[in-house]
Amino acid sequence: MRLLTTRELADAIGVSESSLKRWVDAGKIAATRTEGGHRRIELGEAMRFIRASGSSVVRPDLLDLPEVTAARSKRFVDVLRAGDSAGARGWLLARYLEGRTVAQLADGPIREAMHELGELWRHDESGIYVEHRATDACLHAVAHLRGMLSEPPSTAPVAVGAAPTEDLYLLPSQLVAMSLVEVGVQAVNLGPDTPYTALAAAVAEYAPQLVWLSVTAPLASARARAYARCLEALPDSVQIVVGGQQASSLGALPPRVKRVATLGQLAAVGAGLVTPAAAN
Repeated sequence: MRLLTTRELADAIGVSESSLKRWVDAGKIAATRTEGGHRRIELGEAMRFIRASGSSVVRPDLLDLPEVTAARSKRFVDVLRAGDSAGARGWLLARYLEGRTVAQLADGPIREAMHELGELWRHDESGIYVEHRATDACLHAVAHLRGMLSEPPSTAPVAVGAAPTEDLYLLPSQLVAMSLVEVGVQAVNLGPDTPYTALAAAVAEYAPQLVWLSVTAPLASARARAYARCLEALPDSVQIVVGGQQASSLGALPPRVKRVATLGQLAAVGAGLVTPAAAN
């Protein structure tokens, strides 16, 4: 991840360099030192400070985020509909820097935009290709935001999750993983179309504290029972969370499985796993 000088970050948020240096020395901003003693700040840490302090970004170009300014005045769905990947990146980053969490972005503008775009085929023959192009732009924007998140420490709790076999949607599991990383959980995202046997193997390897299953495409009854048995066989120490548009197709699940309707609810479960010791 890119390292910023104190001058670059100070100019980016419109403060004096001397003020920024004082904040670094006071521990408000984490920084490293070069061999010559100069302070350097990781871009992810700069973004954390901007969000935590409510600072305004007046020079996003200094943070290698020139697209942020251009995207602020547009609707996310309109940017996606145009297939504007750079605009989508800027839109999400602008809202993230303003303080919205990944879960809030996913539960709000991303969900709303993808739902609206998913209905286009009902009204226009070009709707399918517009939706596919928009989905690609959204995936690129989300992946870019993922690269901005600071990784949890190696002592942080671990979560493993996936989408079931024949559920080919990339976005939901990616957003789950990002929401968990943001609250301090190490997330192992197995992605779409994951057999229950592969999920069980990953759980055996990583010994996670949390397992999630994101269900966006409906499951046939036989496959749903196989995943239910897989979840039921997990150790009692593992928290299990199930969500997604078609989560109800899993049918009856063990009582200890928590069903969530939003990523905000799932992030809250993840945050509950993070102890003060793991967060440091």
